[in-house]
Amino acid sequence: MKHILTSLLLGFLTVGAQAQQTPHLEHRGNSTARIVANGKPMLMIGGELGNSSASTPEDVKRTFSHLHQMGLNTVLAPVSWELIEPREGAFDMRSLDVILTEARRNQLKVVLLWFGAWKNSMSCYAPEWFKRDVKRFPRAHTPEGKPVEEASSLSRNVLEADKRAFCRIMAHLRDHDAHEQTVIMVQVENEIGMIEVPRDYSPDATRMYHSTVPRLLTDYLKKHQASLHPYLKEKLQPQAKAGADWAQLFGDDIYTEEIFQTWTYATYVEQIAKAGREIYDLPMYVNVALNSRDRKPGEYPSGGPLAHLIDLWHCGAPSIDVLGVDIYDKGIKSWLSKYHLPNNPLFVPEIRLEDKDAMYALYAFGHHGAMGFCPFSIEDYPLTAAASASDWKQMDLSQDDQLNAFSSVSSSLSPLVASYRLLRQAEPLILERQGTNDIDAVLLDDEQREAEIVTPDGIRLTVRHSYSLGWEPGAKDSVWPEVACIILRVGEEDYLVIGSGVVVTFSPAKSSATWQKGDTCIGLAKCEEVEIVDGSQRIIRHLNGDQTHQGRHVRIPVGAFQIQHFKLYRY
Repeated sequence: MKHILTSLLLGFLTVGAQAQQTPHLEHRGNSTARIVANGKPMLMIGGELGNSSASTPEDVKRTFSHLHQMGLNTVLAPVSWELIEPREGAFDMRSLDVILTEARRNQLKVVLLWFGAWKNSMSCYAPEWFKRDVKRFPRAHTPEGKPVEEASSLSRNVLEADKRAFCRIMAHLRDHDAHEQTVIMVQVENEIGMIEVPRDYSPDATRMYHSTVPRLLTDYLKKHQASLHPYLKEKLQPQAKAGADWAQLFGDDIYTEEIFQTWTYATYVEQIAKAGREIYDLPMYVNVALNSRDRKPGEYPSGGPLAHLIDLWHCGAPSIDVLGVDIYDKGIKSWLSKYHLPNNPLFVPEIRLEDKDAMYALYAFGHHGAMGFCPFSIEDYPLTAAASASDWKQMDLSQDDQLNAFSSVSSSLSPLVASYRLLRQAEPLILERQGTNDIDAVLLDDEQREAEIVTPDGIRLTVRHSYSLGWEPGAKDSVWPEVACIILRVGEEDYLVIGSGVVVTFSPAKSSATWQKGDTCIGLAKCEEVEIVDGSQRIIRHLNGDQTHQGRHVRIPVGAFQIQHFKLYRY
């Protein structure tokens, strides 16, 4: 009887957990979305672990404690197939359970990265039993017939083995995390794409390449022809007839071979994602290695979820919510624009770990309505400019004492930590305004030292690099550092500026080049440095005089990270 009652109780608990709405995406228009977990929307103010930094319990405990102190609310953590299924059919979820336990302990949400059949193109995280059995689990081939260290995206055996392990993970999350909702999103595979060659040249792949393009895709192209990405629209051959093969429909070149390879990856991923979501319906995304530096398909990972191939992914993998962009190249503004599309909310699951990420995060959340921003190998970033994570651990303080000590030296926070601290404070205000005209951001550097924002109040806010005043020592440097700020409208002619290294001046949006009788002027009514606690502003310092240049501007110097509240008036 005791066992029966226990089983019934567990059953009721499971049903109750499943009845609660799972983490999901809430869309605000086509190009803006946010994660909702435990019934509350959130920004993923996060970081991604290095590939091997969640492979042992000790590593997870050490790194997650550090991330909590840094102020993150989200960690992207890999779960590798080789650890989950070390022997075929024998599953071991201990590595996943440690991630769940330590994330909860450190008040972190988790985005799980499934390192399954592919990781950075290669099949390096597949189990040893999978790697050795090349007959059952074939590899892709070069034109010469040479096998490469990449599993075939056309193999049913590869798909079923990968899917079986992935579904076990989703079932484990359903049974052990549906109530806590620690895991809020899942990445399917990692930077998928063919490297060395633009497509698989195995006999099966070549046969498919010279066969009729699937009707699923041709119907999609016809239905969405007006909204197709310009690249794909240009590739379509106007003379192609019904029953055309890939070369006939898109032209016979390596870029068509990439389109073909993209289709095989997208339809493979769809079967993985769909099966997983039928078990536990979490948002899912794929991430991309960029086609940069004038490389050709195969020189960069060919067939991945690149922006110009988004239509193939939308058609072939409708269970995938977002194409996430991994940025390791220069030109941050361009890359963010390429992946913040009318049909793709912006998510940055990886970016090179640098101090300037502090500025990029502000710009991504404020200008592009980003869902999340997550520098790679985040565990290597120091808490303060003077002390690294290891320095704090060597003090032999409790976690609470570490946090108290940490807050007492906030003036020396590392740039990314300081930026994240501001974002965490302003998160509810940002979420309320994303997708509206009440939020924007600027990113300035040595090349672009000024930008303008026109507010719904008819006021032009001119934002300049704070070095432009010539007051700060670094203004004489040959190269000015990147600076950024978010501007939030919180009421009529009432604003918050959040960031570092900027000067904000104000004028009527429709003002004449020179003042004329009857023109209105804009003045600074008040300015305060504030912090946001439980949604309310707390004044740290009233600013006037030299701090506002006698009411001429609002300024946050380079190196300082602040929230300033300012109100304007007309005279």
